[in-house]
Amino acid sequence: MNDDARHAERTRPNDREMDHGTADEEHTHRLAAWVAELDSETVPPSVEDRVGLVVADTLGVVIGGASDDAVARLREAWRERADDTGDATILAADAGRASRHHAAFLNATSGTVLELDEGHRFAAGHPAIHVLPALLAEAETRYADREAFLVAFVAGYETAVRVAEAVQPLAEGYHPHGVWGVVGGAAAVSRLRGYDATTTRTALSIAANYAQHTRFAAATAGATVRNSYAGMSNLASLIAADQARAGFTELDDGIAAHLASASAAGVVRERLAADLGDRWTLSEGYFKTHAACRYTHATLDALAAALDGIDGEPAAEEVEEVIVETYAAAAKLDDPHPRNALAAKFSVPFAVATALRTGSTGAEAFTNDAVAPETLALAERVAVRVEDEIDARAPDERGARVTVTLANGTEASAAVRHARGGEADPFEPSELRAKFESLVGPAIGSERTDRLWTAARDPAPPRVLCAMVRGGEHPDR
Repeated sequence: MNDDARHAERTRPNDREMDHGTADEEHTHRLAAWVAELDSETVPPSVEDRVGLVVADTLGVVIGGASDDAVARLREAWRERADDTGDATILAADAGRASRHHAAFLNATSGTVLELDEGHRFAAGHPAIHVLPALLAEAETRYADREAFLVAFVAGYETAVRVAEAVQPLAEGYHPHGVWGVVGGAAAVSRLRGYDATTTRTALSIAANYAQHTRFAAATAGATVRNSYAGMSNLASLIAADQARAGFTELDDGIAAHLASASAAGVVRERLAADLGDRWTLSEGYFKTHAACRYTHATLDALAAALDGIDGEPAAEEVEEVIVETYAAAAKLDDPHPRNALAAKFSVPFAVATALRTGSTGAEAFTNDAVAPETLALAERVAVRVEDEIDARAPDERGARVTVTLANGTEASAAVRHARGGEADPFEPSELRAKFESLVGPAIGSERTDRLWTAARDPAPPRVLCAMVRGGEHPDR
């Protein structure tokens, strides 16, 4: 038996904590008991290593996104308020500290702006950014050590994915940010505080009450309120944990009751506690280097492969037509005229066009300035279609086929079955480090960036990580 298997044997929920409630609540009881009892000995070494990579990557996208104009203005407006004091670090250059609640909101919002945050295909969303900001704020102010922080993050992430899977597919029009992630955030905070199973269950159920009725249309229309969905989720997870400790009570079967309206087919309660200790969803997530919705990634990977099949490097002006064949969810993102950077990240035609024009799919390719007339004109020559065979393999595979035709008649086609960054085609740590450096270096300098990457990969205690972002300050101050 390997180390991971031995550790898995220690992770069964304690049935003694499930001595009351209805049959519908049994799975919530089991999940809450597992969260309350999880400790470092039950976390497999491979999962522990993955935590460091996810934490490092998430810190990078938060710091990189903190320069967004709207986020910066909100941060400054709150900082000017005399009553906004606290010990939680805002992860932006020279931003200082704020209350736990404001820091969690701002850091989570910054982490979604660039659309580069870690995700999970079976959750159909982004667990880490719904868990880490609230947990980091709580852990920093509590002087939590590395072990407590790591275990709490695992508890929150595993909870978030299982709740997401229980409510999938979401009702028509919902955006996954802000819906199920609040329960994962509350689980992380509850575990860090050492809540027993009963109090944890209360926190999880109250948290579900704060699920938002988020709209996917906000993303495709470029309404940047979408960037704050995860911010509100992290804020609510702290509040739910506070309420549970204060003695507020929950609705029976609260997770399912509160999330039912967000689920297209009804909440599958059995998934809430499915395979706890046997399946570690943290190891199934994906990382992103294309600064756009994950649904565009297979297309961008296939485009790069198709261009590799053309002699020389064709100029954007030489491209007569691009045909994208993909799965249904991705094919819906077919607007060739996004109005701003956010909408551009949710447009397959624009993603193809900006890749052709800039030679990049990083953050610089999806700015407001990048939404230029020449790029939009090229996007009009990109056709997006559902391909039945590709669609039938989703979500296990989310692939695409891209065919590029040049004005001289040259044609090249390529297909991918999985976008890069996930289990099937993972990035090397060195590639993720390069991404981290590109996002963090401009904010805090190369020397501090190098030290922060090394510390986050461990991960170091939260106060150490936060002090490194602030710079020049001892972590115990």
